[in-house]
Amino acid sequence: MSDYTMKLLKCPACGGPVDPPSGQSSMKCPYCSNAIVIPESLRTKEKTTESQSVFSGIEYTSMVGYGKQWGEVVSLAQSGNKDEAIKKYVALTGQSESDAKYTVDALSSSQSYSYNQSGGVYQVYPDMMKDAMNMSKSYMKWSLWLGCGITAFVMIIILLTMLPIIIGVFASIWAAFN
Repeated sequence: MSDYTMKLLKCPACGGPVDPPSGQSSMKCPYCSNAIVIPESLRTKEKTTESQSVFSGIEYTSMVGYGKQWGEVVSLAQSGNKDEAIKKYVALTGQSESDAKYTVDALSSSQSYSYNQSGGVYQVYPDMMKDAMNMSKSYMKWSLWLGCGITAFVMIIILLTMLPIIIGVFASIWAAFN
C-alpha cells in the first residue's frame, strides 16, 4: 500500500501557489516576481512506481469495428434473451460461458442502448439520463407554450390599449377631411 501526498509550495510574499521545477534550487513567482528558494525535499523528483494500467492484458485495439456485434449482445441481454446473448458473447470474445453469463447479467440491468440506423452506431444512455432527457423535453414543450402564451397575452393587452388611440387618430383625420 502506498501513500500519495501532495506538496504545495506557496510564495512567501503573495501566497500564490507555485509549481517548482524539478532539480532547481530557486525560481521566480509567476504572480509577484519574488525570488523563492525551493526546499531540498521538493528539488528532486520523487521516484514513483509505474502503476498498472486498467487495460493491461487486454488487446483493446482488437475490438475496433465490433460495435454492432456488441450492441446486439447488449440488446439481447436487455430484452431478456440472455441465453442467445451469452452465445454471441462467447463467440465474439472467446471467454468462458461462466464469464459470459456474469457479463450478460450485468449488461442486462446496467444501461439502455439505442441503435441509430443512419450512423450505424449504438448510443449509451444510462437510465437516469434517459429519464432526465425525457423530463427536460416535456418541460421544454410546456415552457414553449407558456412563453408563447405570455407573449400573445401581452400583445393583446397592447392592442386593446392602443386600439382606442388609433381609432381616435383616424377619426380625427377623417373628420378633418370631411
